[in-house]
Amino acid sequence: MSVYFAVPPFAVWHEELWDTILDLSALLDEGSWVLVGGQATIAHALAHGCGDERMRRDPDALGRLVTIASARTTVSRTLQDLGFAPEPVADRSPVLRFRREPEGTGHGQEWAVHVVGVTELAGGDQALARRVPYHATKGLRSPTVPVPDLLSTVVYEAHRFAADPLDPLSHARDAAFVASLIRDPARERIRLTPDDALALRVLDAEIGEPDHHVWNLLPGERDARGRWRRLLGRA
Repeated sequence: MSVYFAVPPFAVWHEELWDTILDLSALLDEGSWVLVGGQATIAHALAHGCGDERMRRDPDALGRLVTIASARTTVSRTLQDLGFAPEPVADRSPVLRFRREPEGTGHGQEWAVHVVGVTELAGGDQALARRVPYHATKGLRSPTVPVPDLLSTVVYEAHRFAADPLDPLSHARDAAFVASLIRDPARERIRLTPDDALALRVLDAEIGEPDHHVWNLLPGERDARGRWRRLLGRA
């Protein structure tokens, strides 16, 4: 079943970021990439009718996507055609960075492109393999935006929590939010690999207590922490 959501009015910088997402969705082969990070969380929120709730938070200002090694050149060229300049990276780095400087009243924009198949990217393979198509409409545009399914988004953010030394709690907040959207966590738990389960347990060691702020940010009626515990097999 296709899911459609309208891209809502954002702050200007954020609307420009979503313009780029729609451009990439129209220009790239859907099977070659997937949107991840804060914008994927927003896509899930909008698709599940709780975009206003998510947008009250401070969203990730950086665009992030995961692509396959064979599409690395195509993704890089497409971003450059959209006005982004590549930033220097180490040879065969799994992360490429691109920046577009503001023009006129526009805002600067950055993208991080994670390449699987170059070096291991925990959670990246699943994000690609378990993507779902969301149709993001803006005006007359309605391209298909590939986003990891709910479980894969939670797993990806749990892995990023363990790997991000600068702001790990941003990933914890995204993981908790997306987990609260899973209707049947006990059923989804069957799909977890041992590495997935370990990443969730590491995150749970940080956010597992009921008074942790990530649960206070979410509506009580959705039983966010209860769903999280059922996903870990603890309830």
